[in-house]
Amino acid sequence: MKASSATLAAIAAAVALMANVPALAGALDDGTAAYHAKDYAKAIAFWQPLADSGVAEAQQHIGVMYAEGKGFVQNDLEAAKWFAKAAEQGDPLAQYDLGASFAQGLGVKQDFALAAKWFQRAAAQGMAIAQLNLGLLYASGNGVPKDPVEAMKWVDLSVYGLPTGGIRSDAARALGDLSAGMTSDQILEAKSRERSYKAAPEAK
Repeated sequence: MKASSATLAAIAAAVALMANVPALAGALDDGTAAYHAKDYAKAIAFWQPLADSGVAEAQQHIGVMYAEGKGFVQNDLEAAKWFAKAAEQGDPLAQYDLGASFAQGLGVKQDFALAAKWFQRAAAQGMAIAQLNLGLLYASGNGVPKDPVEAMKWVDLSVYGLPTGGIRSDAARALGDLSAGMTSDQILEAKSRERSYKAAPEAK
């Protein structure tokens, strides 16, 4: 059967994309090396063209540079804009960053419901810090209905994924505070929900 012109065009586009993967990864890595060397202008030179062309990872990096005022004049509005571009594409780091922007009102109007939405998407992909923040929103009832069971599920999951140190200790303390006010049945239900959870990247 003869392939349609649309099918051939799609195949050609896929082949071209695959051919560009090494170059794309190289530019991202080169930008990362420049960033860690504090050569922010060089990092921007690598990342900005990728961000402008729609590469989510580069968009998140540009957002961080605006948020931190590194290479750009500090600008929370621009940071949130770039986080949103990457978050919509499923980048979990950007989803967490955008959630934090809404939670704190940085560059956007403070909105705990939107913070919870973006933390949820990042948490579902296995990002521990997003899981912790989502759990704390469920514990307080900010942006979501107050639900100690769901709060314990997410906070407990975060403890396993966070690096050792202060923030993991904070999560462990929050977990202790939550369990102190819960019934044994609620704790069992939270553990059941944890067992059924499986991190998965968002479908493209």
